[in-house]
Amino acid sequence: MGVDDYRIRSVGRHYSKTLANLHESCFAKGWSYLEFESFFERKGMFAAIAHHKEKGDVGFVLCWLIEDQCDLLSMGVLPDYRRDGVGVLLLEYALEHAAGLGAKFMMLEVNVNNTAAQTLYEAHGFEKFSVRKDYYSNIDGSRSDAICMRKALG
Repeated sequence: MGVDDYRIRSVGRHYSKTLANLHESCFAKGWSYLEFESFFERKGMFAAIAHHKEKGDVGFVLCWLIEDQCDLLSMGVLPDYRRDGVGVLLLEYALEHAAGLGAKFMMLEVNVNNTAAQTLYEAHGFEKFSVRKDYYSNIDGSRSDAICMRKALG
């Protein structure tokens, strides 16, 4: 499979269950569809899904634009589709969409143990600027730090 097999499409509240299912399949601690529905009650929220022409929905991105800053709240790709360029497509969509809405910066947190995501973000110009101690809850009950990253847009 290659990136030509995927289409990124903007989605809204009506996709909350799909987003929740994808999130749960991508992360040890998934967010419920009610949490996704509540996100869309906020002004400035936007989301997109990566759709494979034969396999269906395989990834997502969720962002929140607040004034001139966009927070990338969550992004995930199903395990079988990682390293296929889907994360790049989703991230590039988020960056372009945020800039188009007037964002000057994009911010995110990433698990210190998620080196693949850190590599993706760094390759797209994100820089580490802070660490949040014990930010993530792991499935085994332990905690992991979050690395805070930022990228100027425009």
